[in-house]
Amino acid sequence: MVGDGPAGDLPRLGRLLLHDRPCVRHRWRRARGRPRADRLPPEARVVGGEVTRTKYFDLTGKKALVIGAELPAGGAIARAYAEAGADVALAVLTADEAVMRARAVKRDIEAMGRTAAEYVMDVTLGKNVQVTMRQIVKEIGGLDMVAIAPDLFLAKPIEKISDTELQRVMQVNFNAHFFAVRHAAEEFRRLNQPGRIVCVTSVLGERGLPNATAYAAAHGAVHNFVRAASQELAAERIMVNGIALGWMDWMTDRISPDDEEAQRAVRFTALRRAGRADEVGPLAVYLSSELATRNITGQIFPVDGGLTQHL
Repeated sequence: MVGDGPAGDLPRLGRLLLHDRPCVRHRWRRARGRPRADRLPPEARVVGGEVTRTKYFDLTGKKALVIGAELPAGGAIARAYAEAGADVALAVLTADEAVMRARAVKRDIEAMGRTAAEYVMDVTLGKNVQVTMRQIVKEIGGLDMVAIAPDLFLAKPIEKISDTELQRVMQVNFNAHFFAVRHAAEEFRRLNQPGRIVCVTSVLGERGLPNATAYAAAHGAVHNFVRAASQELAAERIMVNGIALGWMDWMTDRISPDDEEAQRAVRFTALRRAGRADEVGPLAVYLSSELATRNITGQIFPVDGGLTQHL
């Protein structure tokens, strides 16, 4: 007599094996007609007989803030947010030519029929980030997502990096993320709503390179900050994730022909090409979508063409 343990499944297993014989024809039932709307999840819809889930990436009516919008990654994210339906506040790091670059992004967003506004935010000062973010929330009428994309590269041997240079690299590449997440969470609490935060960082936060010690250290701090902040803010439904960039097409001026390590990194990119800014925006939209990220937080997503598999 067969017992109740694992062996008890043997008779059923025998029946399954019987139906797996070549002489046994399987009969498949195929659904007839179009999908019934009453059987679909609320976020799905039927278009021309096909089930689509575009609502997963629909940001219509949402309010977004992009910090570092004058930079290639930030500008691409701002445009992608607008294309998905969001109104976007553009925060630039300095009040110089960065404002002109942000205005070009603003014109693109307005051409899509969305609202855009530009602000200057000194990301090295926590108080300035707090005050500017409060002003932005008041003027655009809310806040649903924040993308943080400042970037200051420094390529020098350790012994040649001055104290001032180290401080500046840490302020722009790490402190900016800390201050922005801290005060974005403050605004989400005040608005009594969930929020989505995307930190744009570098794969050098996971894999270091010679002559990039300060830059890699700053982004390594961002990576672990994303992981820790996601744990702290999860109970408030504030999701924190990161996008780690590899070698991008706007970074080619950083690479000297004599820099063997940098040239090796380019050669070791599996796709054998630099990434493009427009490849960053769609992932940011996904990570900022409320429906798509109900169960994703504390993750760093590389957009690096396979670079980190070799470094």
